[in-house]
Amino acid sequence: MNKNIGLTQSLVIALLFFSVVVGYQPSCYASPPESIQLVYNKNTQTLVVNIAHDTMLKGSHFIKYIEIKKNGAVVSINKYESQPTGDKFSYSYKIPAIEEDTFQVTATCTKKDSVTSPLYTVK
Repeated sequence: MNKNIGLTQSLVIALLFFSVVVGYQPSCYASPPESIQLVYNKNTQTLVVNIAHDTMLKGSHFIKYIEIKKNGAVVSINKYESQPTGDKFSYSYKIPAIEEDTFQVTATCTKKDSVTSPLYTVK
């Protein structure tokens, strides 16, 4: 009986240790998006969103959502299943705009960290 209890305790400890080791993702591998910059091309009516997001865990840590606001109202929420290669990349969106319209974009990663662009005014 005591052998079984000792074996059970050892097994529980080993499983607990294994789950901690496998589930541990150091914060150095999961960083929030560093920056976001916007450029609008009036001729093509295209908003280009430039993002810097360095991650070592490309398969599980990436920019998942891009929310675009035009003049304070959400006009687009884009969901992604992966991130382009490299730590700096761009997404382009066809969104009609005129002079003095404003854009603000929030990029959110799978770890729930986010970065929001400064307010961008179309000129």
